[in-house]
Order: sequence, then C-alpha cells, then structure tokens
Amino acid sequence: MMYNIVNIYQEFRRAQAHANNRGYRMPKDFDKHFNTKMSEKSREVLSLITKFFNTKWQNIDPYGFFECGFELFKSFTYTQFFDPRVINLYVQRDKNHKREMNINKQEISYSLNFVKEFITDNNIKDINEYGKLRDGNINLAVKHYLDNKIDKYLMVYLISMGIIKLTDDDRVLIPYIVEHYRDCLVQLDRMKGVVK
Repeated sequence: MMYNIVNIYQEFRRAQAHANNRGYRMPKDFDKHFNTKMSEKSREVLSLITKFFNTKWQNIDPYGFFECGFELFKSFTYTQFFDPRVINLYVQRDKNHKREMNINKQEISYSLNFVKEFITDNNIKDINEYGKLRDGNINLAVKHYLDNKIDKYLMVYLISMGIIKLTDDDRVLIPYIVEHYRDCLVQLDRMKGVVK
C-alpha cells in the first residue's frame, strides 16, 4: 500500500488519541491545515516520514510505529519521529509479535481441531449448534475455554460472530475475555485467514 501524507497524519492522530484515551477529528480541509496550521519543520518531517513508510520502512505499520512513540514519549511530536529509540522499540515489538503470532496460530489450530472433533463425536449439526449448548448454567464453549480445550481467540471469534451469546453467569467466569475483548479482536484481525 502506498501512503500519502493524509494517511500518515491520520495514523499519527489515531495513535495519539489512543495514547491519551480520547477521540480525534481530522481537519475538514487537510491541505489548508497542512499549509497554514503546521510549522514548516512539521510539514518537512511529515513529508519525509511519509516517503520512508513508502520506501525503506514499507514493512513498518505506521500506527504501530506511532504507538511506540507515544509509549516512549508522553508528548510524542513530529520532531521525535526519527528518534532511534522509537524504531528500536518497534522492531523489538514486531519480533515479539511474530513469535506470539506463531504460538497463537498453533493454539487456534488446536482449538479448531478440538471443536471439529467434539462436533463430529457428539453428532452435533454444526458450529452454530455447538455455540448454543450449555453445561448446567454456563455455555459449553465457556466450559471448554476454562478447561483449556479452546483458546481465547476462538472464544472471541465465536462471540463476535454471534455463535455464542454470553449470559451474566458466563461473563463472570471469563473476566479476561470480557476485559480484553477488543484487543483480542484487533489481534484476530491481524491474523486474518487463521480462523475461518
């Protein structure tokens, strides 16, 4: 994907909003904002980093890069874009993420195989029927999650697809999923093609 200055500015603002736990708004007329509201130095740096993301940093996710910047510096600004600590943190995170991604893919595969075998062995029609099964007061999938038969990502997937409808009793038993649901969804999105 080729980035333009607006894309990079938007990713920067999105990461800034996330770091400060607030929303953000894009300027209605970006060209006017860029040419009149931003300093010449900021315009130069934003233009240069856009070129970097399209050439030598094309394997770097701008949002992830800016997240690292805001983690290192409370008020991360354009002048700190090329601080080597930011790229070093991003590279380290990327390595850890790839390592974790491989582990997660293995866990998801194990979980999917377990559910497929369970459906087959118990003459269950399909995954939708599996999602409706209960063990006493709790959803059977929740019980399987608690018994380490299925992983958090498959649980989040099943919930997001509406296959599992959690009750209050279910939610109390899976506080990690409830608390980290959105983060897990983002990670699942990054692992597109793993869960089908």
